[in-house]
Amino acid sequence: MGYLRKIGDKKFRIMYDVVFVNGKRRQKTETLVGVTKKQAEAILAKRKAAVVAGEYLPCADMTMNELFDRFMQAKEGRLAATTLQRYESLLRLYLRPAVGTRKVGSVKAVDLLATYARWSKRPVSGRTVHHAAELLRNVLRRAVKWEVILRSPASSLDADDLPKAIKPESAVLTETEAQQLLQEAKYPTHRCTARHYLTAQSAFYPAVAFALYTGARLGEIMAMRWQDIDFRQRIVTISRSLSSTKRDGLIYKRPKNDRVRTVCVSSHLLVILESHRAVQAAERIAVRPAYHDEDLIFAKADGRPISSWLFSSAFRNFMKRCPVRRIRFHDLRDTHASLLAKAGVPIEVISKRLGHSDVSITYDRYITVYRDRDAEAAEAFGKIVT
Repeated sequence: MGYLRKIGDKKFRIMYDVVFVNGKRRQKTETLVGVTKKQAEAILAKRKAAVVAGEYLPCADMTMNELFDRFMQAKEGRLAATTLQRYESLLRLYLRPAVGTRKVGSVKAVDLLATYARWSKRPVSGRTVHHAAELLRNVLRRAVKWEVILRSPASSLDADDLPKAIKPESAVLTETEAQQLLQEAKYPTHRCTARHYLTAQSAFYPAVAFALYTGARLGEIMAMRWQDIDFRQRIVTISRSLSSTKRDGLIYKRPKNDRVRTVCVSSHLLVILESHRAVQAAERIAVRPAYHDEDLIFAKADGRPISSWLFSSAFRNFMKRCPVRRIRFHDLRDTHASLLAKAGVPIEVISKRLGHSDVSITYDRYITVYRDRDAEAAEAFGKIVT
């Protein structure tokens, strides 16, 4: 419902219904100055359309928490599940405690600076502060679009107003350490076997080997199917990733950057996978008819998928007893890229194997880890000038 009334020369008053986040409907009144009747009618139509589309939020009495809720509603279904989970975590740990109860219109740039300073004094990394600040900037930018506020208080801030985000250095294994890790993963301890830990299940060792031999991401590995492997041509196709959400549970989606890729693999990995397939076939027979067949390569004993969170947790426990430096599962991807670079494989080939959207990402993240190659360069230059 909408209403327009002329109250002076090029001055109109428009009234229309709005819906607050709490579901209550109220009537919003605006005074338009310096507009014609046609322009006023267009503005009224725009307001009504925005209300119907759920993109107009009245600023009166609206708190930042309500704005956060509406922002997440708008993003649901448009962003990857992992991104939404990261946003929820940043909101819960940082943004809601900091400004959640404040009225949207009362938040100023100085308040944001004070918030960033408080975060920096806590044991919070600079990267986390940057991520939280960027999310807050996006929320306030959306508030401007929704005409909750006229101007975002974050628009006057720049990178110098945030603490420096020190990029964590990749932790990679040497050739010897990689071999030791695979050997340890292949033979679980009696304790792990007796307690049926994931590290002792048939999928653990081949999944670790697959990560090391291909550089694939954990979600991609957990989504791999036997049909994705061409044993004759020694090629695997990475076309999806396993993700988890609170609402839908485990779901399959396209790989990161929406890039389906094929990766050549060595005969060593194929031997490991062939052996694993035989073990999996025996498991399938043992649990019939309860076996849940999704053609997954790395699955639970009953064929059901293994969540990335569960596998990552098992890998952390495994690393506590592994006789090499402690790394995360994702560091196997870093190790794959770094060992290839050390062996002289062209950076373009490494980038393609990793599924990066740009070769500069590969340069920036993975190739700087070779201090031994840098030492070789220093020695080579020393011989030249000596």
